[in-house]
Amino acid sequence: HGFPNFYEEGEFWVVKTSVVYIQARYLATPFTNGLAATHQIAVGGAFLSDHKIVVGPMENGQITMDGNPILTSFPSSYAEPAWGVTLNYNGEGKLVDNAQGHLEKHIVHMDLPLGIHLQVMRWANHLNVRITMAPREGGQDGSCG
Repeated sequence: HGFPNFYEEGEFWVVKTSVVYIQARYLATPFTNGLAATHQIAVGGAFLSDHKIVVGPMENGQITMDGNPILTSFPSSYAEPAWGVTLNYNGEGKLVDNAQGHLEKHIVHMDLPLGIHLQVMRWANHLNVRITMAPREGGQDGSCG
């Protein structure tokens, strides 16, 4: 009987269904005493017509769609109406952790098909992520599954 350990570095499923794939990469930061924090989030699967959105931290990451940089200025927006994707990058939104409340917010808002919404807070060397979605018929797996 194993339990996932999200304090180790590695890549883990956050949400996994037959059509929705959300995966995170966890890495230690200079501020976490060797414990891992969310370093990158990747969203893909059939619900995005097999396209992939990846968000990394401010210092050593970027925001990409299918490997191509997007949302390269702040604030900015990006839309793919044919896929049902709208992304906004701005300083609006409620933090999941108020520890960084004194810092300028850089938040990627993803409005995706199937009513899935992600809010990704980009910090210097880690991310905070809020996922809002209904449970998928047929079940789902992952740390948020």
